[in-house]
Amino acid sequence: MTTLVTGGRGFVGRHLVDQLLADGERVIMYNRDYSVDPRAGVVAVLGELFDIPRLADTLRTYEVDRIIHTAGQSHPALSIELPVTTFAANADGTLAVYEAARMTGVRRIVFFSSECALGNISEPGPITEDVKPAPTTVYGVTKVAGELLGSAYNSLYGMEIVSLRITEVYGPGLWMPSLLGDMIRAGLRGETFTLESGGDHGFQFVHVEDVATAARLAANTKTLTQQAYFVSGGDRMTVCETAELLAKYLLDAHFDIGPGYLPDWDRQVQFDLSCSTRDLGYEPAWELEKGLQSQIEWIRSTEQR
Repeated sequence: MTTLVTGGRGFVGRHLVDQLLADGERVIMYNRDYSVDPRAGVVAVLGELFDIPRLADTLRTYEVDRIIHTAGQSHPALSIELPVTTFAANADGTLAVYEAARMTGVRRIVFFSSECALGNISEPGPITEDVKPAPTTVYGVTKVAGELLGSAYNSLYGMEIVSLRITEVYGPGLWMPSLLGDMIRAGLRGETFTLESGGDHGFQFVHVEDVATAARLAANTKTLTQQAYFVSGGDRMTVCETAELLAKYLLDAHFDIGPGYLPDWDRQVQFDLSCSTRDLGYEPAWELEKGLQSQIEWIRSTEQR
């Protein structure tokens, strides 16, 4: 089996490639930045998502069986500052991936959507995938666009595009700005982490290895009954509860976090994973406490270099 991973050098992409290789698969990494990967079973291809001829040629040349599409602008806050760039990368880029696949007969695509597609959730949780999307950011809009385009391509062209609505991802290898990363780095330095408000804001964090596992399962399953599935960790934690948990492992940490909610972040509730378990066989394997320890150790090792 040959899988093309867009964004294979990214945060989730690197973990996903490792898992695919461990399964004995051949992996084609399609990235906008040049790279040479020494691992057996990996072919690195340089290309832009919007370059449909290049992407289609890659799919044909390497006889790709399915695509896991992780590439794109992956930070909701950046989309507020860079709306046009975000739309071009995430919406136009995703459409190009779908079209190249259609042209070359690749039917199964796993699209990385997001909880941000839903916007602010007012109804009590846990919620299922049939909740109506109402994105509040350009990033969220691009994820809804990817889901709807996938549904249209499935209906019109007999494709099998499945969307994973992924919650806040954490774990080793996360270089981009993140709330958890900032809290851990402050704790490791013995600095006070301060937020004027946000202590009541809830997150359903998901470990990067669980996300990679869900993507592999979605690429392989024959029992798709819907177009979108939730992928998250099991527990929902507020920022204050997360700080209390981190303090167990960061003995010099000090957290000064006010009540209320985080500005520019969607307010969401517990996600029901029953459909993901039923159809994909997905269940989160990383408890938050174990996962936080893995991220702390990774950040500690990088800070000491």
